[in-house]
Amino acid sequence: MSRQDAPSGLSVVVPMFNAERQIATSLAAIADYLAARPGTHEIVVVDDGSSDRSVELARAAHLPEGVACEVLANAVNRGKGFSVRRGLAVARGRHVLFTDADLAYPVDNFDRVLEALEAHADVAIASRVHPESRYVTSPRFFRRIYTRHTLGRAFNGLTRLLLVPGVHDTQAGLKGFRRSALAALLPRLTLDRFSFDVELLVVARELGLALAEVPVTFEYRNEPSTLELGRDSARMLTDLLRVHARRRRGGYRP
Repeated sequence: MSRQDAPSGLSVVVPMFNAERQIATSLAAIADYLAARPGTHEIVVVDDGSSDRSVELARAAHLPEGVACEVLANAVNRGKGFSVRRGLAVARGRHVLFTDADLAYPVDNFDRVLEALEAHADVAIASRVHPESRYVTSPRFFRRIYTRHTLGRAFNGLTRLLLVPGVHDTQAGLKGFRRSALAALLPRLTLDRFSFDVELLVVARELGLALAEVPVTFEYRNEPSTLELGRDSARMLTDLLRVHARRRRGGYRP
């Protein structure tokens, strides 16, 4: 399938930054998943100013029949939120999801997101704290993952209190959308970095979109290279307060 032919099924957006170690394997897994589904599908890769061979390897990926791939490259590092928005804006499938380049949420999790979208949801998000979710990790990461989990729960608690009551995991890197929902969401999103997930969910609530949290299997195989806990936690808190202020001013309303 060429990029000029609109896909009838699913678009998968993959933001990446210095992902040369895993991008070829991840794209192959996503392509195999899509090829097994009826219809035609696409992958949209958005590189966020990588300094390694990520773009070269993504463009060299061999895809099966019925799966197209477009690789976009930001001239400089703009942030994950910017890259996800850029990919979502060009995606053309009936359903659109984004996932991290390391596939910390393996492709089998896509089914749960799509089932929620087919059932009733306009937006379906992975929830690592869902009672049916599972973590898979090595013992050597126990201390690190405990620290990240503790900080994450504190951040999410504040987020629920101020902005999205009832949403238990705002930051998981797997979310799906009906195409009609994206058309309403994208023009209202402004944040470029990690807090973009929170703003996205706030806007979804303000627009009255149906939101579903789904259980996932989360594989913690590598230390993340794009998140520094101290610096980025402070930045996320600042963004949180910015979103709160904008919502109170009515900046996200239809």
